[in-house]
Amino acid sequence: MGAHGFTVYDMITRGAALHGDAPAVIQGELVVSFRDFQRRVDALAGGLTALGIAAGDRVCMLAQNDAAYLDLYGACARQGILAYPINWRLSAQEVERVVERAGPKMMVVDTSTLGVVAGWPESKKAVAHWYQLGEPVGAGFTPFATLYRGAGGGPAPDVSPDAPFAAISTAAVDVVPRGAVLTHANVLTANLTSIACMGLGASDRYLVALPLFHISALGATLAHLHAGAACVLVSRFDAEEAVRLIDRHGIAHVSDFPPVLASLLDAARKLGSRLPSLRHVSGLDAPPTIQRLHAETGAQFWTGFGQSETSGFVTIQRVADRPGAAGRPVPLCRVMLVDDYDREVPVGTRRGRSSCAVRWSSRATSASRTRRPTRSATAGTTRATWDASTPTATSITSSASRRRS
Repeated sequence: MGAHGFTVYDMITRGAALHGDAPAVIQGELVVSFRDFQRRVDALAGGLTALGIAAGDRVCMLAQNDAAYLDLYGACARQGILAYPINWRLSAQEVERVVERAGPKMMVVDTSTLGVVAGWPESKKAVAHWYQLGEPVGAGFTPFATLYRGAGGGPAPDVSPDAPFAAISTAAVDVVPRGAVLTHANVLTANLTSIACMGLGASDRYLVALPLFHISALGATLAHLHAGAACVLVSRFDAEEAVRLIDRHGIAHVSDFPPVLASLLDAARKLGSRLPSLRHVSGLDAPPTIQRLHAETGAQFWTGFGQSETSGFVTIQRVADRPGAAGRPVPLCRVMLVDDYDREVPVGTRRGRSSCAVRWSSRATSASRTRRPTRSATAGTTRATWDASTPTATSITSSASRRRS
């Protein structure tokens, strides 16, 4: 490995070496240490290798949050396989379009999504392997647990930091969501940004309540694991369960999209908890809900701007520092105001849009097996920017970021 040849799997092995028996992943009564997390990842990598799934191949995941979901992310990272998570809220027709675009060698589902893909193992022969989390196992599917092959895996292959790690869906374009292909370097740089800006450390714990197919949950989970913190998983968000888990495990950080925070505060009031361990809530919400968080708990609300294409935050701040703003640019990011031709204009110009030049944006905006990566209509990337796009310097613009930084 070169001086800068660090990957997501290297992050996992580092965690095992530094944090050993400290908890890394908690789900219900299951507690997986950092050392055991690496063992699970290695064993699963052995199973993927035995199936002939190798670097450059794709694995689609259509499942709710589970410890095995994180194992699969880790095993894919180890082997240089592209993880391709799919939104389980999509209809069967929408999922089918995403799978056709992705062209995976393997599809992994769970009991909650089994009905969406019923009959697909027989009708979609282009996907060679069909596996399922949980029981009972559907027709044509193999139990996912059978993929763990002891110590398995063998020597880890040489995976470049610039190799694809995951394709995270953006907003739908031409009906089909497109995958922003994030490299190992993209993800790790975003991890370090979150750790530095929010002060994450090994004593923190993160509630993984948002779905792991989404950049917010995946990014925050990997950042906390990178920092040596434990991640507490729930299959999907339930407010009263979340309050109990926060108090039981001393959870410090929760990600938020409405109505998560409002329902969490309602449940805390009902259960008589002031959520004493909670220090960070990050995401988006209405000012009254954020004010209520500050009044009823000791936590601070963090807001900012980011997209799947940027691997995480481009700007971030505590709302209390400057209410109504989208935050200050994070390290290694320049934010500027540009016109419709991407020419920089003075701050205060009435007609303009924010452009973010970052060093960890996606290397492509389409993960299709059959199409050349194209510019994303959701990101608004200009042709000039796309032509110059590399993992080390890319410009992403969005109408959602028009407010002044």
